[in-house]
Order: sequence, then C-alpha cells, then structure tokens
Amino acid sequence: MEWGVAESATLREGPSEFNLRCARRTALGTGRFRRGGGVGKSGRPTLQLRVALARLSAPFRGTVELTPPQLVLAAMELALLATGVFLLATRFGPRGKREKFFSSLSLPRWSLTGAEVTLLVLLVLLCGAAGQSLASRLLAPRLHASPDHAGLEIAVLGLAFHSLALLGWPVFFLLRRYFLGQPVPVPPPAGSPEARRPRLSWPEVFGRAVPALAMSLPVVSAVSYLWTQLLAILHLPTEPQDLLAIFGDGHSRLVFAGMIVVACVVAPVNEELIFRGAIFRSVNQRFGRIVGLVFSSVFFGTIHGNWAGALPLAVLGAALALAYERSGDLRVNIVIHGLFNLNTILMLVSGLPQ
Repeated sequence: MEWGVAESATLREGPSEFNLRCARRTALGTGRFRRGGGVGKSGRPTLQLRVALARLSAPFRGTVELTPPQLVLAAMELALLATGVFLLATRFGPRGKREKFFSSLSLPRWSLTGAEVTLLVLLVLLCGAAGQSLASRLLAPRLHASPDHAGLEIAVLGLAFHSLALLGWPVFFLLRRYFLGQPVPVPPPAGSPEARRPRLSWPEVFGRAVPALAMSLPVVSAVSYLWTQLLAILHLPTEPQDLLAIFGDGHSRLVFAGMIVVACVVAPVNEELIFRGAIFRSVNQRFGRIVGLVFSSVFFGTIHGNWAGALPLAVLGAALALAYERSGDLRVNIVIHGLFNLNTILMLVSGLPQ
C-alpha cells in the first residue's frame, strides 16, 4: 500500500531512526551537547529537544513523493472528509435539528413474521453459498491456470455468490405462496397513507446518498483508527481483509473491471437487501430502533470475518440503517454502499500511504 520514493537510508533504518541519527550528528558537530535539554548558549535547541522534534516530525518528512494523480485523489478525499465533518456539525450539532432527524425516521410495516424473515435470510445465504460452490467446482481448473487467478476468483466467485443469493428472494416468496397461500408482499402505492413518503427519483436518490456517504466517512475512519490501535494493544490481528489486499495487486483491465462490478454493484444490492431490507426492518419493527441498529450492524460487521474491519463495518452498517429509515428507499443505501466500496478501492490502488 505504501508506494512512493524514499531515500535509501530512510528505507533501511526507518524515518524515526534516520532523523534521530541526524539530530545526534548535528548536536555533536556543533559541540553543544547538553544532558539537561533545553536551549544552548547560542539559542539553538540542544540534543534532547532536537531528538523530540525529530521524533514528532518523522511521519511528516518527505519519505513519500506523491504523483499528480495521487495528489488529486488525496485532495478529493480530504475535501470529502471535511465536508462530512461540516455536515455532521450542522445536522446533528443543534439539538432541534438532531431531534427532528430522529423523529422523522419511520418505515412502513412488513407483513413477514420473524420466523419467515429468518428463513428468508437463511435461504438467501444458502443459495449464495451453493452458487459459489458450484462455480468453484466447475471453473476451478481454469481459474487456477490463469496468471491473474486471485482477481479472477473474486470476480467470478463473487458474482456467483451474490447472483444466486439474489435468486433466493423470488424462490422464498414462491415457496411461501405455494405452502402458506400467502401473496407476495408488494410496496404500497406512492402517495398512499401506507407509503408515508413519495417515491424518490434517481437524482433525489443520489442527492441523499452523497451527503450520507460524506457524513459516514469521518466517523468510520476515526473508529477504524482507534479500533486498530486497540487491537494492537490487545495483540489481536490488525491486518485488513485479504480481499482488500488482492485489490491492491496489479490486475488486467478486464479482471479489474469485473472486480469493480462485483464490489460496487452486485454485492451492495445483495447485502442491502439482506441486512437493511430484511434484518434491520424486521428487528426494528418488533423490538425498536436501538435493538435493530445494534443487531443488524453487529451481524454486518462480524460476517465479513475480519478483526480489523468488524467494528468499522458495524458503524457503517448503523449509518446505512439510519439512511434507510430516513429515506425508506433501499436504492439510497445501495448507492452509499457502492460509493463507499469504490472509495476504498481507489485508495488501495492509488498507492496512497495509510
């Protein structure tokens, strides 16, 4: 991930050791070495102060040279984070606006029982696992023979999993209608009292999704940093998902395009239907918003199977649940989810240091 140009001495010793050695040489060369620290007779910092300054400035020294595209991407990322902080301060800072936001959250009731939602989620996951297993058995020799087999496996197996998982939805409702005689639930007509809000146009969907993404990024980034530090203190794994590392490797254009489609289009559709459209909506309807947020978010964070991403993804899941309850339209969530994944991939492949 840390691509860039650095001095050979810095690469061998690391920035802290290199700057520390330079500070010692400078202090000894001027003949103003003092154990007590502070400032020498000439008014210049002595060794102790120089060492402290060298340690503080080490991460900001020119150990990485950014290319013009990296500078543009870094500027865009910082602008997005700053916009998110501003929106959080303006929308959730004043008490009246915060209360108005949470009081406006509501979803129309869903006719499925808790047992039916559980069976639906299990069926969707089983269909996805079956599709991935079938694709792996049929295409494993060709995938392993490819020089770009890691990226190709993500594109092909990921597409198989999420596509077959999406197929589980109509299968469930057909079985429900056949065995229980229950009709397929359809959304209420736009403008009816049951709908509670008009259907959003696509410009309105993006108009809601982009600010929501901007507000979620600073929170997820801060939680990710603090969570990683806590894991390091507890001597738990801090490595990101293997999937993210594979995205950072070089791939052919076709394979990389397939990976982007799976990560930014197909996976968000499937995951939002499961975690927000089914799990959060059902639990929220029966046990309240707090229980729905915690349960669906923790499930969303832990199912990815990675220590470093568990809590940040859970926070992202909570933000997505609030966005769904706010808009009542899963398309908003799908756009947020897809743009978040795209932003993460761009940061990985750009070579920008973490």
